[in-house]
Amino acid sequence: MITLEKIKIYNNFKGDIDKWIRIGSKIEKVQMEDEDWYVIDGLIQDIKLVKKNLTSNEFAEKLEIRIIDNCDTVETISQLNKLVNN
Repeated sequence: MITLEKIKIYNNFKGDIDKWIRIGSKIEKVQMEDEDWYVIDGLIQDIKLVKKNLTSNEFAEKLEIRIIDNCDTVETISQLNKLVNN
């Protein structure tokens, strides 16, 4: 499940998983797993595709469901969208 804390960690390392693996703190590595990183990466990529109108309506609808299923709160979804706009 993606949380605000995981979004914060992802953002602190600018989405660079290698940097997180090399210099991330033990606490950050306990709070977040590789799979969480890949989920955030995938959601960001897919949101960008939808925003650029490069997908079908069906894809966009399924993405919205994936976002809701993978994020713990509305605030987490908001922060995820802020990452897309950066």
